[in-house]
Amino acid sequence: MRASPAVRGARGPFVLPARLLLVVAGLLSVALGSFNLVHELRSTNVDTIYVAVGGLVSLIWLVSLYLAWRGFRLAVFAAGLIAFIEFGVIAAGHFVTAPWEIDVYAKHEGLAVAAVLVALLPACALTMLGAIVSWSHPRGRLGQLETLPILLVALLGAILAVLHTTDNVGRKDFGSATPEDGAFAAAVAIILWLVGALWLARARRTGALLIMLGTFILADGFITLHLLGGTAVSVIASQSGVVWAGIAVGMATLAVASFVAALTFLVAALTPKGPWAWLRRQSGSRLPSGP
Repeated sequence: MRASPAVRGARGPFVLPARLLLVVAGLLSVALGSFNLVHELRSTNVDTIYVAVGGLVSLIWLVSLYLAWRGFRLAVFAAGLIAFIEFGVIAAGHFVTAPWEIDVYAKHEGLAVAAVLVALLPACALTMLGAIVSWSHPRGRLGQLETLPILLVALLGAILAVLHTTDNVGRKDFGSATPEDGAFAAAVAIILWLVGALWLARARRTGALLIMLGTFILADGFITLHLLGGTAVSVIASQSGVVWAGIAVGMATLAVASFVAALTFLVAALTPKGPWAWLRRQSGSRLPSGP
């Protein structure tokens, strides 16, 4: 069943079409999931039957994404459902206390798998979001681009956050939290940051609050662990390298900048007719004085 022309042409909530978000995030999820599936087999965490089923699901996922791009609602639903299942499988398998929790898995297969796991959760979440919006507004988008810089900063910040979290997994540097809990909290914060940046175009208050919550989690973790105590940035530079220290500082800087920008949008949304507008209205309503 295809979406009707009226639905396809309706105005969407994002600065980019929802079907584009669905396909891009979905393809990224398939690629990351396939990479992880190979290492799952190498680590003997799963058997060949599991890998065969996973490969078949990935193929169905790819077909669903293609048909979703063409406007088939059933395919949109299937793509979102598979993303939801993948999110649950990865979270339950590597972000809890288990034989192959993320730090043990990364120690056995390399830090690259930790980066893939942390990035896979936001990719699946964005795929689900794209599927939800594509059900009713697959092609519509907002023409105003004032929030586009916020979205681009969020994308860059998300990449840096994934890399910084990966480095923390390698050093087991999450303070009193376990690596699986700390990595999952970082993934959730990244999801909030990205979803908020997308929603900011249409829902100012909701988008700003989501950005503020996500960036606060990341910035607070950096300040607590690397400025007020724990592992200083200089220690990161000596243990992991100057590049990783720069990634940590860059992530925190973008998180703080996004928090301030989101706070500005929130204040503007809560006071659409602020004091300056009130003064202009009052001055404009005065009667002209007589001679």
